Amino acid sequence: MIDRRTVLKQLGLVASGALILPACDFNPRKVSVALENLSITVEQEDLVKLLVDTIIPASDLPGAQALEVDKFVWVMVDDCLTEEQQAGFKAGMSRFNEYVNSIASKDLEDMEPKQRTSLLTETMAVEAPEPPPLPKADEKEQTEVPVASYLKYIQLFVSIVKSYTIQGYLQSEYIMREVMPYALVPGKIEYCQTIDPTKRINING
Repeated sequence: MIDRRTVLKQLGLVASGALILPACDFNPRKVSVALENLSITVEQEDLVKLLVDTIIPASDLPGAQALEVDKFVWVMVDDCLTEEQQAGFKAGMSRFNEYVNSIASKDLEDMEPKQRTSLLTETMAVEAPEPPPLPKADEKEQTEVPVASYLKYIQLFVSIVKSYTIQGYLQSEYIMREVMPYALVPGKIEYCQTIDPTKRINING
């Protein structure tokens, strides 16, 4: 017969080992969202996380990054954009950090939140020159082309991330449940209401 105390000891050791094992995983980081059409790197995923956090930072409400809106952005880019739009998005994304360094001499992640917001605003306000042709699927991007020439694609990248960030944030479960509750169809119809300027109203309700 097996001693009960011995079994419990063994189970305790197994449990301890299970807690230790994840810390011994030396595999390189992997992206956290599965996409059908796009192939992205961890660095690009981190960049979009930083952008959504800059576009809608945390305040008295959770920010876009806390609600994982970046994953919504990736899914929409993967599912809803044409191949040409995706190519422009990827071209702008690939040169974004280089562009930021060229005008600010530092990475976006090294800036204060207000600096990041200002930089994005200024970037979108610049009149961009005619961009170079997008590389075909079997061609590599011409990295020797000056980064300023890619400003149109960089602006496209930022504008797409911003648009989907706002959409994803407003449609997130937290906002729809806790901030601006969504009334399911058919809902309650109230023809006459006193307007309360402090009340948050879901325009999709």
